[in-house]
Amino acid sequence: MCRNQPVQQSGDKMRGGEESAKVPSSPPGRPRQQQVSRLRVVVLGAEGVGKSALTVRYLTRRYISEYRRSIDLLYRHTVCLDDVTSEVEILDVSFRENEHESVSPAHTRWGEGFVVVYSVDDLMSFHEARVILDGLQRLKAPLYVPVILLANKRDLDPGRQVSVEDGQALSLQHGCQFYEVSAAESHVGVTLAFQALLRETRSLQMTRPTPRQRRLSIVAVSRMIGSLIGRGSDPPSPTLRPTVVVQEAAGKRALRRKDKKRPSLSL
Repeated sequence: MCRNQPVQQSGDKMRGGEESAKVPSSPPGRPRQQQVSRLRVVVLGAEGVGKSALTVRYLTRRYISEYRRSIDLLYRHTVCLDDVTSEVEILDVSFRENEHESVSPAHTRWGEGFVVVYSVDDLMSFHEARVILDGLQRLKAPLYVPVILLANKRDLDPGRQVSVEDGQALSLQHGCQFYEVSAAESHVGVTLAFQALLRETRSLQMTRPTPRQRRLSIVAVSRMIGSLIGRGSDPPSPTLRPTVVVQEAAGKRALRRKDKKRPSLSL
C-alpha cells in the first residue's frame, strides 16, 4: 500500500520557470514505487469562487480564505490512488476579465482533466461555468475530456442563488460529474471530487494509444487502402550513401562502410 507524498508547489506563471521542492527519497530498505503516469489538471472558474481555496484544501487539507493574485499557479503533488502512484500537476488559473475567451486554448492543450468551479451564492459564476463547459467541449471536440463541475460555498446556504438541481442539470447536459462542497467546512468532499477526476483521467490516459501504436495503425490503414485501390508495392526509397572512413596507422588500409538502402514508408 502506498502513501501520499508531501505536496510540492510552485508560484510561477505557466509560461515561466517552474520551481518545486525536491521529492523526498524513499526510506532505506523500502523499494521505491514506480511512477506510472503524470496527470495534468486545470482548475477554471469565475473570480472569487474559491478555486485556490479548493486546490490548497485538497493538497494540504488546510483552508485559506483570502487570495489576491493575478497569475496562474502550478502545484505539483505525488498522489496514491488504488495503490497506484502518480505525479499530479494542478494548474490554478486566475480569472482575467480582459480576455475574450473564457477558456484559453493553451490551457486546454496542456490539461488532461478539468475542474470547473462556481459558487452557490453567485448566479453569474454559474453562468460563467456554463460558458467554460461549452468552451471545453468546443476546443476538445471530438475527444472526450474528463471534467467535474464543482459547486463551492455550500455553507453559505442562506444566500444561495443556484440550487442543487440546477447544478445537476448542467452536469447532465455536458456529461460530467457534479459535486457540491464547502472548502471552508471540510476537506472530505473536496478530496472525493478531486480523486474522482484523477481516477477518470488516469483511466482514460491508460486506454489511449501510445505514439508508436498510432503510427502502426496509420501504416496498417495505408497498406489496406493501397491494396483496395490496386496500388502495387511502395516505390523504392532513394539510395543513401553514407561513408565512414576509419583512419589508421600508415600502411594500413582505410575501412569503408558499404552503401545501404534505408527502408522507408510512404503513406
